[in-house]
Amino acid sequence: MGFLIGLLTGAVLALLYAPKTGDMTREELRVRSEELKRRADELQKIANDLSQQAQVKGRELVDEAKRQWERSGVGQRSGEGTTRSGKGGSAAES
Repeated sequence: MGFLIGLLTGAVLALLYAPKTGDMTREELRVRSEELKRRADELQKIANDLSQQAQVKGRELVDEAKRQWERSGVGQRSGEGTTRSGKGGSAAES
């Protein structure tokens, strides 16, 4: 976002200090601001797509971890009185 603000600020300053008529400067500002808005919209769409892809991948990873957990039978062994460290008793006792 900072890059876009810097880009816009630089473009405005360049246009203001350029030796052009007011009409030409305003038209160039309009054209450049439209282009900047179009690029920002494109970047927003890309960011939204990436976000959705990351959410889907995250859900897939969580589901796979749950399947592996259930297949390992760790939850079923909890009644045997052992912890992951192999010592007897509960984790609250340490």
